[in-house]
Amino acid sequence: MHVDLSQFHGKRVCVALSGGGDSVALFHYLKTHAAENGILLSALNIEHGIRGEASLRDTAFVKELCAREGVPLYCFSADIPALAAAGGRGLEEEARLFRKKCYEQILREGKADLVATAHHAGDNAESVLFNLFRGASLTGAGGIGAFVPLYGEKGVVRPLLGVPKAEISAYLREHALAYREDESNADESYTRNFLRRRVLAPVKERFPHAEERLYAFSRDAQADDELLYELAREHLHAEGGTVFWRRDLPEPLFRRCFVLALRQTGVNKDITRAHVEGALSLRTAQSGARISLPAGMYAVREYDTVRLCRGREQAPPEQPFRAGTFAFAGGTLTAELRQRGAEPLTGGRTLVLDADALPAGCVLRTPREGDTFCKFGGGTKALKKVLVDKKIPARVRAGLPVVACGERVFAVCGTEIAESVKVTAQTRRVWILTYEEKQP
Repeated sequence: MHVDLSQFHGKRVCVALSGGGDSVALFHYLKTHAAENGILLSALNIEHGIRGEASLRDTAFVKELCAREGVPLYCFSADIPALAAAGGRGLEEEARLFRKKCYEQILREGKADLVATAHHAGDNAESVLFNLFRGASLTGAGGIGAFVPLYGEKGVVRPLLGVPKAEISAYLREHALAYREDESNADESYTRNFLRRRVLAPVKERFPHAEERLYAFSRDAQADDELLYELAREHLHAEGGTVFWRRDLPEPLFRRCFVLALRQTGVNKDITRAHVEGALSLRTAQSGARISLPAGMYAVREYDTVRLCRGREQAPPEQPFRAGTFAFAGGTLTAELRQRGAEPLTGGRTLVLDADALPAGCVLRTPREGDTFCKFGGGTKALKKVLVDKKIPARVRAGLPVVACGERVFAVCGTEIAESVKVTAQTRRVWILTYEEKQP
């Protein structure tokens, strides 16, 4: 068995040591080659509380091994069944989350630069098949990552990932290494055990190099997937509280823009193929069509783009128009009353209007059905029609602050003022309205 240790030169490496054959082989290999590579070796053991006395015996075996070899050992334990029940998760998922927490602690406390796990080519093959059978994309076909960052540049590394299980077994025999056998590996109620015993085992009888071939395929898939994600990032933009991309992108880039937009807005789980297919359907839908997503998000077709947005908060109640700062679902409005000549130049999201031209009793609210607006140059139209003509999406229109008296709107904040309140030579006081949209 040969493992490339060039990435470990001068590093502090902590081996995740369960006592099983794979982790014992990795531990022995790194211990044997530590001095020549400047590796400072340690180990960690995690007792999950799932297998009772057998699990405790495994931990005792690991403690004895590390003591004999003079390698520092960090031990962790948890009642995974109880944690899984409390959190509503399965045992495998709960155990995975606990292991990740332990690895992060070792790295965060400066006890190691890398945590090395003994995942091998057989484990990777199981992951590839599991992901494909479950309906994964090219990302899932990439299998297990050789390195996963967890704390800055520190993370989990899998040095045996390209090594077939048969080579690890041969290494154990060659060096007469003792190890613990996990009897749960024979339990085919676990999906990975089923794939290992009922799928991969007979496949390898016909195709002896199946693990290596699946490993090579998964590395190609990872490289292709990473490149497509890099290209997709170039088409992703943020504006006005949304993340958006062009609807006419090629499907591989469109799908990845959708996934990247979700990650950018903090949605990292509960995304299914149905959500991706729903997003793809927006490419040919009418402007304004939308799909619901987890965590209060939705995707909407807006003209030539698809945007990812967070569900709007409930509109604030109508309130008298006055000076101050006001929070709206889409952003923040600041209203200032000044003498003529002290106003800034209009433009961007700032509007200036004649304060004395406003009728008494004006209020600040969001648009309603029946609102009317008189544009510059005259001519009263339905406010909705005015905003549609400006190609302001319904998502944005619904949350815009307006200054109104009854159904008559005098200012659409951040957009336009009515003809009747424009500043003239006779204007003495002005209202300055500055609207700042929320950022994603």
